Amino acid sequence: MKEVILKLTLCLVFLISSASFAQAFNKKTLTSALGATDGASLDTKQKGAYDKANADLVSGLADLDKKDLPKTDRDKKIDDLFDKRDKSLASSLGADKYGDVKKKTDKNIKSVKRKVKLAKLVI
Repeated sequence: MKEVILKLTLCLVFLISSASFAQAFNKKTLTSALGATDGASLDTKQKGAYDKANADLVSGLADLDKKDLPKTDRDKKIDDLFDKRDKSLASSLGADKYGDVKKKTDKNIKSVKRKVKLAKLVI
């Protein structure tokens, strides 16, 4: 019995340490992941609008992580921040260009969104 408890404790310690290691998301990494256009061509003005929308999202996420919210509220607010980014990009890039960029980056953005919901942003 003692041996089983020891093994379970070691497994638990290992899981907690590996989970806490993976729960940090750096601002620079997040900005880089959001900034990937995956081949969509943007002119200087569009790239500036794209970068501004991503910077606003990152700062919103950083502010959100400073608050101690329940997971469901935090996830809802994260969804709202990503929706706000999408609306900002749609208005600044135009419907056609935004549609092109969204098609090429949608898979990456969904992955980033999932990771953000699981992680804590490190400032």
